[in-house]
Amino acid sequence: MGTFTTAMLSASRARKAMVGIIAGFFIQGFMAVAWVPRIPEIIDNISVPFSTWGLIVGIAGLGGLIPLLFASRLVNKFGSRPLLQVSFVVACLSFASFGFIHNPALFFAALFSQNFAYGVYNIVVNAHSVVFQDRIGRVILGRFHASWSIGAALSALLTGFFATFVPLQVYLALAAGVSAVVCLVGTGMILGPKEDGHDQEQKRASSVPLFKTPRYVVILAFGLFFAVLPEATVIDWSAIFAKKVLHLATGWQGAPYSLFVIAMIVGRLALGRLSRRRHLSRIGQIAAVLGAISLTLAVLAGTILANISPMLALAVTAVFWILTGLGAGPQVPAIFSNGGTVETMTTAQAMSRMSLMNSLLILLAKILMGAMAQGIAVESVFLPALLAFVGVALIHRYLVNRSKSLPPVPGYDDQPVDAFPVTSPQAAISESEIPEGERLQP
Repeated sequence: MGTFTTAMLSASRARKAMVGIIAGFFIQGFMAVAWVPRIPEIIDNISVPFSTWGLIVGIAGLGGLIPLLFASRLVNKFGSRPLLQVSFVVACLSFASFGFIHNPALFFAALFSQNFAYGVYNIVVNAHSVVFQDRIGRVILGRFHASWSIGAALSALLTGFFATFVPLQVYLALAAGVSAVVCLVGTGMILGPKEDGHDQEQKRASSVPLFKTPRYVVILAFGLFFAVLPEATVIDWSAIFAKKVLHLATGWQGAPYSLFVIAMIVGRLALGRLSRRRHLSRIGQIAAVLGAISLTLAVLAGTILANISPMLALAVTAVFWILTGLGAGPQVPAIFSNGGTVETMTTAQAMSRMSLMNSLLILLAKILMGAMAQGIAVESVFLPALLAFVGVALIHRYLVNRSKSLPPVPGYDDQPVDAFPVTSPQAAISESEIPEGERLQP
């Protein structure tokens, strides 16, 4: 990654920016789930059958792919902060309108607009977090992705609670308004256009056609796909597995996912501490092997023990769902952390290309898993996730070997070979001029 020439950050400024990025990820996760428990009411409002609803949601999802083609150019021109603020406000306005729409075509337009705005926001916030991580030379991406998961979990809890007594229109408008305020306050704390180095990154950018994407970026894109698929599979299918295979009562069907997501958050929060001793991709490799083994045992043990006792099956597999969450936690942060190492592309460019390819692959994978569940058995949908754990473990191994071949980073000559940083960071904090009590702690 190119050397930044922007002004050095003080420890207090870096700490403030970190809080702002955490808030940005948290509120993104919150809004991603905030409407899910109210979907039946929205369907009633627009009066469409489930088949039409699926068509609306599926096609509107393409709105999130379009920004992947140009978001990096906007980052290079305007910087991260203004793009995050404008895109999130647009998303919130679209979100707030859902409860007032009774026409399917208008709802499609609003949902498409929201997905489009989220597409911009997602690329920018992830690219900004990788650049910030590189500047301070420490693994902190796990904290950001953990905050997303915490926001999503809290949103699911609060939305279900408020659904019992707050009207749909009021809830959606309040959720959008509060979220917009949190986003504006949080993103106001992150690095501004004069601090985030986007103009320096622009100097090393070049126009790279889609079909001439560097091999390294293609590898990272597959790594991202393999990293995301186990998490997406558990989100989409764990409750169905609990109902159809484990035969659990309704109140217990969310237990596998709850155990998984809590463990995943723990794994992401521990990533920074673990990376002080081992290479970030080595951690991802070990975690992927753990995830592959534990997911296999969760499915096999659950299928066998469910015929004896559903609660026994849940009790035994609970340990395996937790271990699977710990295995899945480091995967996305570890892959994303490599997005700033492409010589001919900026961080935003590389991550846009990675996300575009990942989104298309995930779409195909979900179609395949639906066919497998229908034509084979519900248990079979976890096979692609198992193979994904194996795939991302192999890609992590490649990334570790690649990092060993890179030249030493100036200022990091004493850095162990098998440890972070993986992205050739440039120290951004001038510690010598800061009192010891004010220094950013590792």
